[in-house]
Amino acid sequence: MKSIIYYSFLFSSFLSIAVASEEAVHHEASVWDLKYPFINFIILLAILSKVVKPLREKFNKQADDVKSLMDSAAKSNKDAEERLNKFQTKIKNLDSELVKIVGEYESDAAQFGKNQSEETITTIARMKRDLENKLDGEKTELIDELNHDLVNKVVSSTKTTIKNNKDYQVKATQKIVSELR
Repeated sequence: MKSIIYYSFLFSSFLSIAVASEEAVHHEASVWDLKYPFINFIILLAILSKVVKPLREKFNKQADDVKSLMDSAAKSNKDAEERLNKFQTKIKNLDSELVKIVGEYESDAAQFGKNQSEETITTIARMKRDLENKLDGEKTELIDELNHDLVNKVVSSTKTTIKNNKDYQVKATQKIVSELR
């Protein structure tokens, strides 16, 4: 588009120079002397009519872009001011915030200690119950083992006694036979 304007301007300039050099011969001024500048003016208007619309659209687009940037900047500025005000309020209330945080920390620590204590008591009770159950089981197992050993010893002692004594052998045999009948 720039090249069209440039070449049109160059063409009209050369045309004006050519006409002016032709008419450089001395003669009287008339209205007809303005015909070539008028033609140049019409060409210029035609070119401008083709160029003005895209330029107007470009400028309008740039104006819209600048407006949106300004709106965005205003919004960002407003957000920044709000954040600044919040931070300034927090800084002013820093002592009360600190007291609040320390209070929350102390209550959380006390609650944690209480929960930990309850959990420890529960764990100890469960471990005590498990230990008692384990001890009872081991005690029962040991008693059963002792009883079994005792019975084995009594049986073996009885066998030995019966084998060594003929009188006992006869009595034992009679007793077994009598119970079988």
